[in-house]
Amino acid sequence: MSERGREWVEFALQVDDHVNNYTVKQYGDKGNDLATLYTSEECVKQIKKYCERHGKNARPGQDKIDLMKIAHYAQMAWAKLP
Repeated sequence: MSERGREWVEFALQVDDHVNNYTVKQYGDKGNDLATLYTSEECVKQIKKYCERHGKNARPGQDKIDLMKIAHYAQMAWAKLP
């Protein structure tokens, strides 16, 4: 596996952990959360929001969490496309 591929897998595992242990517990799973109603465009708006916040949050570690949120919204936008 390439180094980029290995890093992607490591990142994807972190996103998976965040989705299952924070997002779903906090907001519910697909079909039972507000994001279920989002269009792909609305998911992209959320991505832009977290991109704008990047580097400006005072809480330690929040930038990494925001990048995981960006990845999750990108996945949701992707899944909503035909």
